[in-house]
Amino acid sequence: MDFSIQLKSSPEELFGILTDFEKFPKLIPRQLKNVKIIKKEGREVHTEETLVFKTIIKNEINQLCIHKIGDNCLNTKILSGPAKNSTINISLKQNSGGTEISVDIDLKLILKAKIFLPIIKKIYKNLLTGIFYKIDNLAMERNFGDKVID
Repeated sequence: MDFSIQLKSSPEELFGILTDFEKFPKLIPRQLKNVKIIKKEGREVHTEETLVFKTIIKNEINQLCIHKIGDNCLNTKILSGPAKNSTINISLKQNSGGTEISVDIDLKLILKAKIFLPIIKKIYKNLLTGIFYKIDNLAMERNFGDKVID
C-alpha cells in the first residue's frame, strides 16, 4: 500500500514532530494509548506501543518497533504483534507548495487478521492522512509561536 500527500509546512518542521514518538498519543489518543522509548542508539529508536482498536476489533495491541531515522525519511519495522514484520517507509520532500510526504507500507498480518486486510488498509490510509494533517497544523502553529503539544 502506498500513497502520498501534499502539506504546507517544510520537511524539517514536519519531521521534527513525526519523530517525537512519545508525544504521538496526544496526536491520536483514540488509536494510540502509549508509546514508550525502550532504547535509543544513534539514529535508531526502539519503541513499545499500545494501539487501541474500537472500530473493527475492540481490543488493545502491544507491539515493538524499530524506527530508523534518516534525512527526512523514517523507516519502521514492526517486531511483534498481529502486524509483525510489517514495514512502513515515510519520506518527506520539499517542493514549491511545501512538502510531499510519500508513504509505502508493506503490511503483513497474522492469519486470523488477514480477513480484515481490505478494511484495515482503508482505515490505515485514512488514519495516516489525518495524522499528517494534524502534524502540518502543529508545524504551522509552532511557526506562529503557539505551543500545542506539551
